[in-house]
Amino acid sequence: MIELDQIDRKILAALQADGRISNLELAEQVGLSPTPCSRRIKRLEETGVIEGYAARISPAALGFGICVMVSVRLAKQSPDAASQFLAAIQGRPEITECLLVTGNVDYLLRVWVKDIEALRSFITEALQSIPCVAETSTMVILEATTSNRLLSVPGKARLRT
Repeated sequence: MIELDQIDRKILAALQADGRISNLELAEQVGLSPTPCSRRIKRLEETGVIEGYAARISPAALGFGICVMVSVRLAKQSPDAASQFLAAIQGRPEITECLLVTGNVDYLLRVWVKDIEALRSFITEALQSIPCVAETSTMVILEATTSNRLLSVPGKARLRT
């Protein structure tokens, strides 16, 4: 694991808040000149601390009206069953997150669909038809009162303004 100093943490917090910030603006915010700032960003990217950059897009703008969490229990907990399940859901555009969890279920899926008919079709045709799936349970998200997609950057990573 890479050791992060205060400047690295400031860079991460700033990039997380605004991934399109110019190197010049970022350097000013974190108290560096542009060249060392650029070198630090490159090091953070190369070491995997920064995994990538992306735009956050409104699901509604793409026609997705329903978000659900689907818990999946496999018929048996084995590497083969897990591999079979993961292979079957690989590439499903409805699934935006697949989490291996502990407890009474094996996986928790975040799924976005257009409408109830698309949800019914996804559950019956895409999930329940997988031979190793024993049970699914779906929770419709009615409202997301807090949605913090940003990670808290530990340490005193306050930006200088």
